[in-house]
Amino acid sequence: MNFLPTRAFVLGARPFRETDKIVQLYTLSLGRVKAVAKGVRSPKSKTASSLELFTEGDYSLHKSRSGDLYVLGQAKVLDAQGALKKDLSAITALQVLADLLTQVLQEAESHPELYELLKRLLSALKEGSADPEVLLTAFGARLLTLLGHPLGLDACASCERSLKGRSSFLVPHKGGALCQDCCPSAPAGLKVTAAGREVLQKLRTLPMDRVHVLKMGKAPARALFLTVMDYIERTVEKELKSVKVYLEMNHKLGIGS
Repeated sequence: MNFLPTRAFVLGARPFRETDKIVQLYTLSLGRVKAVAKGVRSPKSKTASSLELFTEGDYSLHKSRSGDLYVLGQAKVLDAQGALKKDLSAITALQVLADLLTQVLQEAESHPELYELLKRLLSALKEGSADPEVLLTAFGARLLTLLGHPLGLDACASCERSLKGRSSFLVPHKGGALCQDCCPSAPAGLKVTAAGREVLQKLRTLPMDRVHVLKMGKAPARALFLTVMDYIERTVEKELKSVKVYLEMNHKLGIGS
């Protein structure tokens, strides 16, 4: 039996059969894959702790007989991300991130540069200087670029006039921003202010550990976060259900409401 060693982040797990789980892994060498973790629901399992959300570890995998799933062999935890799991707001932010990666990434497509970007994002979240929603916005914008969906922001994608100082709409099938003259009837959720568009331009290139230098109020940051998440949903034609859960949880906690 040939095992493939790979480094990976855990994106989620669900029960499977009596004592197993199916785990979503975002691996450095294989991309996003699913694996059966046998026996991890047993009280005596030594592997269960390595399958928590966004735990990074070294995992060994081999293809199952069906070929649709991998089977998890050994697992060694490198970083359990414990600092990011101390409150419900932080945990729901991680769930948004996991949902984003699960919905957007095709299976078995390796993106080493994206893996490194994810590491830097998690490091910035742990550092705590930047608003998590601003960091998720920055990550979402860069994710689009890395996957071949660059977000045009400098000029209107239709009339090509400069958007400097003007509100605009982010329109997926146009590949970026349209001025209000060229897009008079776009959904309100895709509208971005001139200031928001300028911030988004900076977020696409600013290192994750420098995102905190951009000062935004909570309301503008929330609006930009939701606009980018809406844009991503429309681009990949999949719903990010975790965003609604995230908003509801933050509303209960009195954050950003």
